[in-house]
Amino acid sequence: MSRLPAKVLSSEKRGDQYCLIVKIELSNFRRSFNSLRFGDQIPFSGSFRDGTLELRYYRDPGLKVGQQFPLWLIEFRIRENRRTPLHQPIGNLLDSVSFPPLKLFAGPYRRRESVSWPFSRRSRK
Repeated sequence: MSRLPAKVLSSEKRGDQYCLIVKIELSNFRRSFNSLRFGDQIPFSGSFRDGTLELRYYRDPGLKVGQQFPLWLIEFRIRENRRTPLHQPIGNLLDSVSFPPLKLFAGPYRRRESVSWPFSRRSRK
């Protein structure tokens, strides 16, 4: 994770919630909201648009306007070779596992005669 430079633009109480507006100080920041991690106090709701975060808390986060905001970015690893499978073939797994013999609970196969006329094989007289 790497720390992102962010500053609190606005902090206000709206009803029983606290709303914080935070500006990410990178000019071309283009990531999803899900790639962000917050400090000790995690907002219950939030949105990100045009480099600005709007975050909602149930408790006062204790941050003042102009203060640095604790924000980190999760860096996802880039796969070097996408042609390599991400899984092992199931055949390799089955070779090392033994299965108990299958037990048959039913007797020999029996043909059931239908009792309703349209589906019966016997001709109705």
